[in-house]
Amino acid sequence: MSAVSSGAMPNSLSNKHPQYGDKQADWGLMRDSYKGERAVKQKRDLYLPATSGHIQDGFGNGSETVGTKAYNAYMTRARFPNFVREAVQMAIGMMHSQPPKIQLPEAMSGIRSSKGETLEDLLRRINTEQLVTGRVGLMADLPTNPRQGEDLPYLTTYIAERIINWDDGSVEGLVPQELNLVVLNESENERTDIFNWELKEKYRILIIGVPDENNPEGLYQQGVFEERDYSVSGLITPSWRGRNLKKMPFVIINSADLTNDVDEPPLLDLGNMCMTIYRGDADYRQNLFMQGQDTFVTIGGGFDETDAVRVGGGSRIDVPQGGDAKYVGVNSQGLAEQRQALENLERRAGSMGAQTLDTTSRERESGDSLRIRVAARTADMNQIVEVGAKGLEDILKRCAEWMGEDPEQVSVVPNKEFGEAELTGQTMVEIATARNLGWPISARSMHTLARKRRMTELSFEEEMEIASQENDDEDFVFRRLMTGDQAAENQNDDGPPSPPSDE
Repeated sequence: MSAVSSGAMPNSLSNKHPQYGDKQADWGLMRDSYKGERAVKQKRDLYLPATSGHIQDGFGNGSETVGTKAYNAYMTRARFPNFVREAVQMAIGMMHSQPPKIQLPEAMSGIRSSKGETLEDLLRRINTEQLVTGRVGLMADLPTNPRQGEDLPYLTTYIAERIINWDDGSVEGLVPQELNLVVLNESENERTDIFNWELKEKYRILIIGVPDENNPEGLYQQGVFEERDYSVSGLITPSWRGRNLKKMPFVIINSADLTNDVDEPPLLDLGNMCMTIYRGDADYRQNLFMQGQDTFVTIGGGFDETDAVRVGGGSRIDVPQGGDAKYVGVNSQGLAEQRQALENLERRAGSMGAQTLDTTSRERESGDSLRIRVAARTADMNQIVEVGAKGLEDILKRCAEWMGEDPEQVSVVPNKEFGEAELTGQTMVEIATARNLGWPISARSMHTLARKRRMTELSFEEEMEIASQENDDEDFVFRRLMTGDQAAENQNDDGPPSPPSDE
């Protein structure tokens, strides 16, 4: 059942599902880790707590306090590692090294995302969200004011933070459970005049209603409302050329499944590790800074508080008889241990992130060893691409039902060959030799393998035609190489080859 989070206003569209509150902090951490250092530092002490010294010196009591200025310098010196972004980018590159195979009825071939993307590009964005937060929503909708012949449904994605409430019915009341309510936060900046902008708070409600006088068949309805303006009369029933839906055209895609319950972000451990490195790096660089900031001390110097003291070349300080002057600095004994701890953390983060996805064949590594290593490292990616493709396929099938097309003609097959070994010259020779010795593999299959490795862009028929032409000219090419260009050309003119000139 849908629930109101604690502290929220009753009957408020901004009420959130209980699971939303449980995961909101994780989503925020992963989103900021993916965006990088600037986004992390904008959150200030949320990720990098102030030290007790900063707090004692007034941190949090205004931008001009000594503690706030010291904290700003402390944060500026710190470095945030980009392991999360590297891991996501490398995974997406491998997932989409080959395009997915998407089959649709002819009438649906023009379906695009709300941003105008192709379905292949949309799937790439879905996979990215699966890696970053482990959750993304995908909705099919109709154009508001379509032009003639341009009324195809379009697909819109909603990041995890935008899906604030949902309900799939109680277990006793509805088996199998299906979405009957989704609340989407669509608040955005809107232009109020030529140059000014204003944040407009609004929410989209998707609902499968209980049959009543306004919706006798319990059809799918939706509407966009401001915070307190929801009303049943404000809902509309989307219709494509007179066809309505009895299922909600909305799919929640997690990292591991298509259920409505929230999954853990798959790279959450890596995100937490990056935050640990960030905080440790801040302390390490603070200590390095302090090493270069020794304090000058005079003993028995007799200086007044208003006296200026100069240090460095060209300076002169007079100290009375028996007095002393020296620099006092921070002990550096712990720096080596801090540096070693950071190196260990970065090495561990590297193995959890981008380096984990390295599928390059190692020297002398056997085929079985490479296959096992790659399979172990890419198990999560297999799951993510399968779930992402299934979610896209499901929403396209609902579009097919909406348009009166056959859903069985809809198919989305993701690329899962991101763990294949490189196709080298030696490998090709071995395959050809095995074929000559009786291995039942066709020339067409060998060509398909070459195309997948991007060794050629030609079709099998085109490749065979060119190869045939080259075979016909083989004797001619050989003569050019052996006797010189002119001799070969004379022979090609049906005349005997000319003897080589003495010159």
